[in-house]
Amino acid sequence: MTLKILPFILLTALVCFPDYIFADVPEYTVYRAADKITLDGILDEADWSKAQPVGDFSFPWWSGGEKEQTEVKLLWNDDFLYLAFRCDDKHIWADHFNVNSSTYEDDCVELFWNPAPDDQSDYYMFEINCIGVPKSLRRSDRITVMLPYITQTIQGTLNNDSDTDSGWVIEMAVRFDEYNEVSQGKTPVAGDIWRIGLNRCGGKTDAQYSQWSPSQTDSPNFHQPNDFGKIIFSGKTVKTILNGK
Repeated sequence: MTLKILPFILLTALVCFPDYIFADVPEYTVYRAADKITLDGILDEADWSKAQPVGDFSFPWWSGGEKEQTEVKLLWNDDFLYLAFRCDDKHIWADHFNVNSSTYEDDCVELFWNPAPDDQSDYYMFEINCIGVPKSLRRSDRITVMLPYITQTIQGTLNNDSDTDSGWVIEMAVRFDEYNEVSQGKTPVAGDIWRIGLNRCGGKTDAQYSQWSPSQTDSPNFHQPNDFGKIIFSGKTVKTILNGK
């Protein structure tokens, strides 16, 4: 009798409590920047040095080739969410130079973000290639939205597979009050939680799909908002935390 009832209980839990089933996602605390962040793709500010990375990316659909890692850090202040992507890449490639073109086919990083996680059906999408060209959309209606502020640097040569590159950096800022469709342009307060997907894809040589919070799908699909990780906004500065106060 117990064995027959168990599947029913599990099915009921899936239907009635989906948030619990999908609760096992990574979390990251975003601390406030203590000083000014200058967007230049160099990441030489003390705050970036003090900020901790979100953790290694996973390769849920890996079948072969080198797993080149991606490091991401986040900071915030009253106006912006800042992100820094450092991408290991021995062969840097981009063919798309126009905004809102198919940048995901190039060496590319992605930020999918939902500032209103009570409704997982909608979110913003930024798909930014290694030369800083973005594709910027709202998921629900596929309408283009305001572009984030983006800078980049390349440690190597673009579109030259005859040499070995080191990697590339995307440094970007999302201004809170420029995105009114999902969150009414509200600035977060300490304790607020967003759901975000951090992804990397594309490229001509050794193309890989990797993620901070992996999608639970058999084939590559980044559009799984229940699998997005969680970021928690802290009211403390990154400098204060690391000073142990």
